[in-house]
Amino acid sequence: MKITLKKAFKMLLPHGIVVLLKNYNTYKEKHLNRNQKEFDFDVIFSVGNFCRPAYYLKKHELRSYANPLDWMMLYSLETVVHLYETKFNDFFVNFSIDEQRDHCFLDTKNNITSIHYQDISHNNKAFSDKMKKRFMTLNKKLEKANKICFISQRNESQNIFSDFLEKMGNIYSGEITLINIKHNEEIDGIILPIKCSKKKISERLELIEYEFNDIHPNGDNESNPDSWIGNFHLWNNVIRKISLKMSFVSYLLKSDEY
Repeated sequence: MKITLKKAFKMLLPHGIVVLLKNYNTYKEKHLNRNQKEFDFDVIFSVGNFCRPAYYLKKHELRSYANPLDWMMLYSLETVVHLYETKFNDFFVNFSIDEQRDHCFLDTKNNITSIHYQDISHNNKAFSDKMKKRFMTLNKKLEKANKICFISQRNESQNIFSDFLEKMGNIYSGEITLINIKHNEEIDGIILPIKCSKKKISERLELIEYEFNDIHPNGDNESNPDSWIGNFHLWNNVIRKISLKMSFVSYLLKSDEY
């Protein structure tokens, strides 16, 4: 993974290394006390259906590698499987422009919406090359990982989740867990309650689903600019259950990319 100039400069200075080591030790104390964590993974990646899972991974310093799908919207798990199988070779190759919204593009083949990348139209080849490179980096990690996690925010059936896990299990040999956050507006509560269910699909495939009212405490409307992050109380509650194995070198190279 490309090291940012800021990190590279810090690495050249003794004081910078001391700071980085101190930050890493703080990270370990905060995130890697596995006695207080429920889940322990080698890698974790977001699989939509919106930006929310990637946002919370980044907030909790669990987004070690930039994933091409992190900030994408409105795509199916079947599309995720297709892209992982084809190494993102047809990702936003064919697209249309939503003239009613700024920088909004639709991948017409894969049915994915993007609102964050102007390069899709301004410099499509550079965008495509960047996303393929991101995938190759995370794919190498997935191929070596013993414990893999995907996290999503979807209201789909367990059959769809099971199918996704089985197909991803055909691509990668490690244990794979899908953690899904399911919105249920009939659950009355901002801080509590959370429903949790676990389903073993096979010896190495598991679905874990948390169900709660995923609406921002200040409402889900245009007057609330933070509505897109949902119920942060309960998202933070779930994400804090997760620990990620990370060496000092991995921490140093942790992605700052958008």
